[in-house]
Amino acid sequence: MFLRKAATTEGIISEGRQVPIKTLKAYRFALYPDEAQKHFFIQTFGCVRFTYNMLLTLRQQESGKTVEERTSARLQKQKMTPAKLKKDYPFLKATDSLALANAQRNLEKAFQNYYRGRASYPKLKSKKSAWQSYTTNNQGHTIYLAEDGLKLPKLKSKVLVHQHRSVAGKIRSATISAKNRQEFYVSLLCEEDIPALPKTGSEIEIAYDPTGLVVTNKPIVGIPTFCQTQVLEKLKKAQRRLSCRAKSAQRRNAKLEQAKNYQKQKSQVQQLYIHKLKQKEDFTEQLSIALLRQFDCIIITKPPELRENKESKAAKTVKKSKHTTVFPSFEDNFTLSDWNRLLLKLKYKAEWYEKELVFICPTNGK
Repeated sequence: MFLRKAATTEGIISEGRQVPIKTLKAYRFALYPDEAQKHFFIQTFGCVRFTYNMLLTLRQQESGKTVEERTSARLQKQKMTPAKLKKDYPFLKATDSLALANAQRNLEKAFQNYYRGRASYPKLKSKKSAWQSYTTNNQGHTIYLAEDGLKLPKLKSKVLVHQHRSVAGKIRSATISAKNRQEFYVSLLCEEDIPALPKTGSEIEIAYDPTGLVVTNKPIVGIPTFCQTQVLEKLKKAQRRLSCRAKSAQRRNAKLEQAKNYQKQKSQVQQLYIHKLKQKEDFTEQLSIALLRQFDCIIITKPPELRENKESKAAKTVKKSKHTTVFPSFEDNFTLSDWNRLLLKLKYKAEWYEKELVFICPTNGK
């Protein structure tokens, strides 16, 4: 795949490859662990967080010291490994050693991104975060999928998994994540052969559209109609009911954290938001693969009226805000973040299937 800016598309259709390429592909499944497995996962989350924070604290102690002290501290830091932490903290022995090693590796990557200006200074991990995770590697067939569940290191029994699609290729690593210690998921990183899609010899121009995500100069076959009317109506009703529950709790002088009806309704609103986001995600997946199957070259343009629409909407919002309260509009189904996610999917899928993306700017022709 070539990512370049061009005004024309002459000579961009090339012959497809004959041999499949090896690439890394991730699969995400829901896990349903028993109580013992949940305890192991939560314990591993804490040990990984503890290892990460301990190694980060050693780095933070280097600041404000002299050159000699900093050199001595750096040598001490280089000697400090998760294996040596187990001597001082025996509770780390009960968890997966590869998970602790990956915590150290993630810290090194965080500092590399910081020194290269791609991220801020690494921060300590908090146990109050909604999402917790750890990553372990597949060494000697320690991670595999079977009919009765998923085998993971340090676990004697297999974990029940909702495998809604088959996994092809060799499993390289597994990332276990949990939301609020209630919902558990696994992301399997696999190395597999992906054959190129057949060449069609055609091209298409696409641009961002807030109502349908894309506007094209040619029709696309096999794309389902995107409609969120039903989920939006449910979301509006759930939000109104949540507001009523909040007012009812205030009249009783009860805290919202202790109001069971409010918390129950809040959970329903969150589930509807997640359902709404998953509908968008599914639509972008189907749209991206349909574009790559039907066209060899996808020309991405920026519509000239996009900036004008932004300015006009901003002006209307200012005028309305002087007299009325401005509520979120449900007329625009897709935002620019949805458009960027579509471009990201097109980018890596074009690499898989040997298709081409071309970015052009119609305003200046560069």
